[in-house]
Amino acid sequence: MPRLDFRRAIRVVLGGARPTRRGLAFLVLGSVGILAGFTTGMPILLYVGCFVLALPVVAFTFVRTRESTMSVTRRFSFAVVEAGSTTAVTLRVDNAARRVTSPVRWRDSLPWRPWVTDSGWLPRLSVKTGLTSDRSAAQLSYSLTPTERGVFEVGPLVVEATDPFDLAWGAWNVGSVTPLVVTPRVVQLATSALVAQSGDGEARVVQRRSAGDDDDSMTREYRRGDAMRRVHWKASARHGSLMVRQEEQHSYPEARIIVDTRLEGYPDASRASVTPAMSAVGASRSQSARFEWVVTMLASAVVQLRREGFLIHIIETAQSQLTDAATVHRRSSAEQELLTRLASFAPIESSAAWEGEPSTRSSTRGPVIALMANPEPVTVDFLVRQSTNNVLAVAFVVEPTSGFGDRERFGSAKRPPLADELRTAGWKVISVKSFDDVAEAWNLFVAQSRVASDGS
Repeated sequence: MPRLDFRRAIRVVLGGARPTRRGLAFLVLGSVGILAGFTTGMPILLYVGCFVLALPVVAFTFVRTRESTMSVTRRFSFAVVEAGSTTAVTLRVDNAARRVTSPVRWRDSLPWRPWVTDSGWLPRLSVKTGLTSDRSAAQLSYSLTPTERGVFEVGPLVVEATDPFDLAWGAWNVGSVTPLVVTPRVVQLATSALVAQSGDGEARVVQRRSAGDDDDSMTREYRRGDAMRRVHWKASARHGSLMVRQEEQHSYPEARIIVDTRLEGYPDASRASVTPAMSAVGASRSQSARFEWVVTMLASAVVQLRREGFLIHIIETAQSQLTDAATVHRRSSAEQELLTRLASFAPIESSAAWEGEPSTRSSTRGPVIALMANPEPVTVDFLVRQSTNNVLAVAFVVEPTSGFGDRERFGSAKRPPLADELRTAGWKVISVKSFDDVAEAWNLFVAQSRVASDGS
């Protein structure tokens, strides 16, 4: 015989309603009056007890009848918003029942504290008649200012109702949740001095980046079969014969950013298992202050370098979470796609050996930036193997803020300090804290780039 769950039975009977403190007091007083009436033989106490006990029951019934069928549509003024920015939320509530609703209070559920919005009154909604002027729908609005990046679920709408005597209170979820993508904060950074060290040809291309395309137009003589839309009329008038545009592809300076995304590289992160699939949907967050600094620097550096004309390659030390967004072109859409992916970017557990890319390609003369906290030996070995000849290589190392520091370096053999190991391999090391300003840390990088350009 299945076990009877009394709590579940009570929830089924009461639904979303529950007694208030006043309602509980009435229930207790009514029960005491009925018991006293039986024991003393005084019918008046029995009648009063039944009356007092019946009031909360009537209140429950009243609250339950105020629950109605509604549909909710939630829209954001910006479905993708930067952390610290404000987006307006608009809700349309439609009455799908066959009766007029009563005025009730509403709150919208939030994925962060205080977990719900301030309450407001939802007006009486009439029965939907199909007329454009009917009052079967109401529009509600409020604003949100998320402070942390992530993919959050806003909603559902919570409707609250009470009886006139405040003996019972009920709350019901209406509608579903709506995802809100919060991208990392992008800090405005200073212009770097990296163009000068990219070579003459590439520097000229960067200076002409306002032309609007990756292909510079040149002209040649018209040939049979050429489309007339390619005719360059100014050049034709100057040469006295038809000239057409000839596309010539130029190479652009490239920059690489190596990001340590292994969970073991961030001792302050939560130890819960995080897989790439989970992080792709924002199902789990690392809650690592050091990794959040890395993400902020990554987003800000990509935006700054892209606007300076660089083609940017992002390398992850764990399984790729950015996939096709790891290469950022000069188009603004590529920048926005990367920032959207970074909303759910997280350090993930990875037990597989990581080979990384081969040493710095000879065709890449742009800078190499590494972002890390306490990397594993496989990550450090990869950085050490990089060819830093004639290439600016700068590593940002986010140091611990507590006095206990990081655990011992990975591996059984005693390894030198991380900064010394990287400097020996030709890296410039910039040590920061998770509370340090990203713009000030970038200024140190700009200073290193100017030194490199002066020495080249």
